[in-house]
Amino acid sequence: MKIALGMCGALIAATCVWGLSPAAAQNQPPGSVMIMPGVYTTPEISKKCQKFAAQRVGLGGYTDTSRQAVAAACVKKLMAKQHKKTAT
Repeated sequence: MKIALGMCGALIAATCVWGLSPAAAQNQPPGSVMIMPGVYTTPEISKKCQKFAAQRVGLGGYTDTSRQAVAAACVKKLMAKQHKKTAT
């Protein structure tokens, strides 16, 4: 379980570094990084979503893939909420 969470964190960190390219920075909300095309996050939101995904996805096959999908959906939802707050 801890290995899977560590791998998920390493994946997010690796994609964050990739998301720091100049082309990606054009549409990037302030203080965030892209974890996959079109999905941006902050460290706080990433931490919340990783914890949520670890609790949400149970044991079984494809848990890493499921955990990543749940975490990405969580990030997308929370960033949209945060963007609405800052835009109004």
